[in-house]
Parts: sequence; structure tokens; C-alpha cells
Amino acid sequence: MRRAALAALIVAVVAPTTAQAHRVHVRAPAQFEVSLAQIRYAVPHGPRPALHLRLAGPNGLDYVAAALPRHQPRRALVALVAVVNRRPRGTLTPDLADVLLSARPSRRLRAPRVSTAMNVLASRPVITSPACSLGPLGVADLRFAMRAGDPPPGFGARSTIAQALAAACGRPVDPAFRQAVGQSPVQPLPPPKCPPCGPLPLRIVCPQSLPPAVCPQSA
Repeated sequence: MRRAALAALIVAVVAPTTAQAHRVHVRAPAQFEVSLAQIRYAVPHGPRPALHLRLAGPNGLDYVAAALPRHQPRRALVALVAVVNRRPRGTLTPDLADVLLSARPSRRLRAPRVSTAMNVLASRPVITSPACSLGPLGVADLRFAMRAGDPPPGFGARSTIAQALAAACGRPVDPAFRQAVGQSPVQPLPPPKCPPCGPLPLRIVCPQSLPPAVCPQSA
């Protein structure tokens, strides 16, 4: 009996804890703007786990990109998420208030802290991102995590995040990125309509020929 109880205890200690997915809300920017969010998990002990990110709701007309810095802060697990508002000029589609993501670490951690810098391309960003403590990051410093939507022309997921981080921290931003974000995506043309049908040609219907008259035979 004691051996069975001891074996059950060992299994309970050794068996890995099921990782829990956390729902993360990232605030979406204004039209032709960018927001940058930092998702930060505390890792108080043990090795740093892996992190899986995916969309958990609609992204509308926004482009969403996520990446993890290759050099992580000590005792932390950090992911960066950029949201680019790609709503075309003149469209009546409303903007999203936020984008919902699912974040699942490979082992159980407490829910992350999320901080978002809004409209970072403005001359003075509304919020300075805590992600600035990561320092300048280029494409090679980021590990791709996910993307969804139509990207700014000429920029991929990691380059979009690198530019968004530079803007949020007051560092120089590539002018081509500003231009790409402000460029309306090309809308597909509606299928051509069929030309109106013309009047049907008149058809003259001739009356059927009458059968020949039959004369009575003579008696």
C-alpha cells in the first residue's frame, strides 16, 4: 500500500503541468496607424518555456504580426505584437477596438502583463512602450511567431515589428514604412456587369396554308 502511494506521488510530481492558454487583448490603432504591444510573462524559476501565439478572434482589416526577441530579458518571456490598421480610404467598414490573441506557454505560467503603445507613427506617441527596455531590434533579432492580414507593401512580420518598436521608442523610422502604412490596399474590382439585353428580333409567323378545297364528286 505504501509502495502504491509513493509511486502515485512520484508520478504526480514528475508529470508535467498542462499549459494554460491566456486570452490577450491588443488595442488596435487608428486608420493608417500602428500599435505595438508587449506580452510579458514572469518566469520566476526553471528554464524559459516556448510560447505559441495565434489569433483568437477576427482581425478585420488590420494586419497583425508577432515575434519573440531572440535575446530575452532575465526571468521573463516576452513577445511583441504589431497591429497595422489597413482600412482603405472611403470604406464604411468600422475599425476594430482590439485584436484578441491566444498565448499558450509550453508550461504553466501566471497570466502575462500586456502593455500597448498606440498610434506610434504620430509625432508624439500617446504611450511609450515598456518594450523600449529591449533596446533597438532588427529583423535578425526577432524570431517569427505569427501573422495575419494584408501587410504594408514591402514589409514582413519581423520588419513591421522592428519599425513599430523604433517608432514607439522615438527612434528613426524608415520613411518607406510610413509611406507603406499610409498606402491604401488595392481593392479588387467588382465583376463586370452583363450588358443590358437588346430587344428580341421580330419574328413573322406565316399562317399555315389552308388545305385545298375538295369539290364534290358528280353523281
